[in-house]
Amino acid sequence: MPHAPFNSRWMPLPIQARLDLLRAKRYAALIVWETLLCDALRNGTWRTSLPASAVQRETRLSHPTIRKAQKDLLDAGYIRIISGGGGTRKKITFGLTPIENFGGRPAAPPDQKEPKPTGDWKL
Repeated sequence: MPHAPFNSRWMPLPIQARLDLLRAKRYAALIVWETLLCDALRNGTWRTSLPASAVQRETRLSHPTIRKAQKDLLDAGYIRIISGGGGTRKKITFGLTPIENFGGRPAAPPDQKEPKPTGDWKL
């Protein structure tokens, strides 16, 4: 029985980044990264404060697996901590590395402060 065409939203991901995570067998990191990117897309920014419990509900991954995946993403440079975390009990806000030409405009260089988001985020 053939599947019906997908009619939900889609999100482009850098192919090389996906392949790098797959080759390194970081499957959970790829799933968590996609979840964080989806939340950032809903927010209209390259930031997300999605708690691990929400990632757990969406992905069915365990809490330690999610934390390890987030560490893998931090080490790979796909995300960075903007605030929270560490020894604090504050919510962690992650900044995601912008995807070049996402939404029809070039990404800001990673060493500069992110500009205020503009444009149409609903693709």
